[in-house]
Amino acid sequence: MPLSLFDWTHLAALAAMLLAAMWHDTATRRIPNTLVLWGSLTAIGLSLSPHGIGLGSALAGGMVGFLGFWVFYLLGAVGAGDVKLAAATGLFVGHPDMLWVNLLILLAGGLLSIAWAVFSGQLGQTLNNLSTGLSQIWLSRQHGPSAERTAFPVSATRMPYALAIGAGTAVYVLKLWPFS
Repeated sequence: MPLSLFDWTHLAALAAMLLAAMWHDTATRRIPNTLVLWGSLTAIGLSLSPHGIGLGSALAGGMVGFLGFWVFYLLGAVGAGDVKLAAATGLFVGHPDMLWVNLLILLAGGLLSIAWAVFSGQLGQTLNNLSTGLSQIWLSRQHGPSAERTAFPVSATRMPYALAIGAGTAVYVLKLWPFS
């Protein structure tokens, strides 16, 4: 079925938000709050349209995006801007689709992180950090919380995670995922 003008508008707004976030995150390692706010308000406005996904689906998708990445924020694996961007993406995608988008974002993040570590020459350090972080979590679960904060150590050159959010969302939107 061909896309309607509303569908094109919806996709263009989502793409504009994600592309701007990817550019900002790559250039400055920050995702501006104004960009996420603009995207969130646009997504909510589009959801209220007669052709939209509905306010309930948009809000539930936003919560799935937020809660899915908030856990990784608490572990120190992503930044607060990444969590807010995932929530704004969820407002566009809606529920239950955001569950699949979260999975694709995590898969894209893993693949892009490996590529980023290889090309930045820090694959060994990245694998060491992953091992240390997982060991800390396992030990705190086995022996109770220690005085040390359980978080993943990070390399000096972190991958801008907006790239993974954009890539995972693009795979879903372009119907490249077998379950979409």
